[in-house]
Amino acid sequence: MRFTLKQLEYFIAAGEACSIRKASEVINVSQPAISSAISQLETTFNLQLFIRHHAQGMSLTPAGTAFLLEAKQFLAQGDELRNVAVNLSSKLAGSVQVGAFSVIAPIVMPELISCFLHDHEHIEVSMSEDSQPVLLEKLKRGALDIALTYDLHLPEDVDFVPLVSLSTYLLIGKKHPLSSRKSLSLNDLINERFVLLDLPLSREFFLSMFIHAGLKPWIYARTEHPEVVRGLVGRGYSYSLANVRPKNCSSLDGSELVYVPLKGDHPPLNLGLAMLKDVRRTRALEAFVLYCQKSITQDRVPGMTGLN
Repeated sequence: MRFTLKQLEYFIAAGEACSIRKASEVINVSQPAISSAISQLETTFNLQLFIRHHAQGMSLTPAGTAFLLEAKQFLAQGDELRNVAVNLSSKLAGSVQVGAFSVIAPIVMPELISCFLHDHEHIEVSMSEDSQPVLLEKLKRGALDIALTYDLHLPEDVDFVPLVSLSTYLLIGKKHPLSSRKSLSLNDLINERFVLLDLPLSREFFLSMFIHAGLKPWIYARTEHPEVVRGLVGRGYSYSLANVRPKNCSSLDGSELVYVPLKGDHPPLNLGLAMLKDVRRTRALEAFVLYCQKSITQDRVPGMTGLN
């Protein structure tokens, strides 16, 4: 049984893109070369890896999906072999595919990754940001090694390493009449305009707080973009709920914002690292996990203001 690492790399690119044309653009390899690599793998392993759809790209078969995950792990082991060799010269090397929940990514990841790379200059980090369902789907198909996200609706095949608990607070524009209060309850704002962060799981989490309090919010606007939430709230006519506290207390248009503690017994969101169970961790991934555990604590989170 003969196959090459290049063939696996081309197959992985096509599998993640669900298109030979798109894979060709991503890895800068000709389409015939990718097609040939896939055909040789299918012949070598006697498997149909893809279903070809006329004029609509292609999709992985169940066998292809399983083979993709194994191929990713196989290449990671190849990287680990390189790491062993490099480690003989006292250098830790390799690569880590990191995903982050879209609300967290612009606040936490720039400082976290830049500082990690400063301390581990021979490790390559690729980062992407998505909603929680997409992050979990990418973990399962091997497109990510790890995800920084919340412990909401995690499947049984995902391990979660908690890092910090984030309490919910009220986001209010400085011009709002209630912005000077030391703390506020949901009931204090029930007649005010509410801007909802309309992302999967975030939406349900925030709305459940009103349900448990026996209240119905006046939903003034819905948006998937945290900066739109901050912009609308910053004008002084509405409020929102949030868990992450950026150091920057203003919206993109310069409107000033205030973070007000929320009264009541409301559960926090636990931020941590999600990884597939039973998948062997490379030394590079272990280094990233340890760095996150050291850098994201209840006393300090990169890019965020004080939590207590």
